[in-house]
Amino acid sequence: MKKYSVCIIILLCFSIHLTGQKVSVKERWNIKASYSLYKTINLNYDPLFIIEGSKLFGEARYEKRSNPRIEVNYGVLNWLEVGVYAGFMIYRYLPFISTEEGILVKWGDTKDAYIPTFGVNANVHLLPFFVKNQKCHWDFYIPLRYGGCYLTKFGEGKYALPMYDLDTWDTVKKDVLERRYNFDKKYRHEYGAGLGGAIYIKNIIGFYAEVLGGQFSYWPEMIISPYAIRFGLTAKF
Repeated sequence: MKKYSVCIIILLCFSIHLTGQKVSVKERWNIKASYSLYKTINLNYDPLFIIEGSKLFGEARYEKRSNPRIEVNYGVLNWLEVGVYAGFMIYRYLPFISTEEGILVKWGDTKDAYIPTFGVNANVHLLPFFVKNQKCHWDFYIPLRYGGCYLTKFGEGKYALPMYDLDTWDTVKKDVLERRYNFDKKYRHEYGAGLGGAIYIKNIIGFYAEVLGGQFSYWPEMIISPYAIRFGLTAKF
C-alpha cells in the first residue's frame, strides 16, 4: 500500500509539472507548404537496350517527380496536432488499345497527367514535455502520415506498365497476373512515421524538414520506396 501511494504521488507531481509547462501546441494552427521527390515508373526508355544487372538498368527503370503539398494542422492537446494535406504530382502513363489480337502499345509514346494527392496526419510534439520557454524557436515532433493519390489518366480504363521480375531493391517479385490486377486500381496509398524538426523566425514563420520511413510508392507492384524526405516553409499562429 505504501509503494502504491508513493507511485500515485510521483504520477501526480509529474502531471502537475506537465500542466505547468508553458510550451504547448493546443489550440494552435500550423500551416506548411512543402516539397518532396517521389519515384515513378520511367516509361521513356526501352529495356531491351539496357544491360540487365548493370547500375544503369536499375536506375533507368524509375524517375523522380515533384510532389508538392499544403498541410494544415490544429493542436488538440498540449503535445498533439492533427490535420490534413493536399497536393499534386505529375506522372507518365502509356496509353494502349485492346484488340482481338492483344494490346497495342507504341513504346515511348507516353503522356503526362496530373494526379491529386491527399491524406491525414498527426504530429506528436516532444518539446512540451521538456521545455518551459514559450518563446522557443524550435519544434521537434514525430509525424504520422496516411494518404494516397488518385490516378486520373488511363488507356481504356487501364494503364500500361512494363512487367519485370527482377530481384533488386527497387522491384517486388509478384505474379504477372496479380500485378495486372493491381494495376487496375486507381487509388494508391502511402503511409509512414518518422522525425521532424522546424526552426521559426520571430516565432511565426520558419523552415522545417521531415524524414519518414514506410511505404511511399504509388506503384508498389514495381517500385519500393521505403522512405521520404520532405522540407518546406511553416507558419504557426
